[in-house]
Amino acid sequence: MSKNTIKPIRRILFPTDFSPAANAAFGYAERLAASTGAGILVLHVPQDSATVGPLNNVAGEKRRQLQAVRSQLPDVDIERIFYAGAPGEVICWIAQEYRCDQIVMGTHGRTGLINLLMGSVAEHVVRHARCPVLTVPSRPRGEAPLKDPAIDFPPPMIQPL
Repeated sequence: MSKNTIKPIRRILFPTDFSPAANAAFGYAERLAASTGAGILVLHVPQDSATVGPLNNVAGEKRRQLQAVRSQLPDVDIERIFYAGAPGEVICWIAQEYRCDQIVMGTHGRTGLINLLMGSVAEHVVRHARCPVLTVPSRPRGEAPLKDPAIDFPPPMIQPL
């Protein structure tokens, strides 16, 4: 394979915490899977878990939410995984272990002190994943256009040339 060849997408990893940001990213994963014929591996890593490893006794609500993801896409091959641990590390490990070709995940858009204290799972994944990562904000561009954007140009700047 030459340097300029793009590897075909056969498996997409979609990590979810069931937040609005993850829900926004799911639409992208769905369209990517439909256009490439790829399967989707849906991963949930509880952030408040003190254990590490596969989770077999996950709360019923989270299990139902993952089942709902599967029913939304009857024509797409979907696998579901629950796994406990540090979310960023688990996502990167699962992507490598399951030979995922693409990761599609939502971002919460935390910045400043909150990001410094809590860290960013998406940032960790972008830095450490061995496959391409598509991050989707909870409100993708174009979703809610500005009606009257503020412009602060002095009068000489806005005159025609």
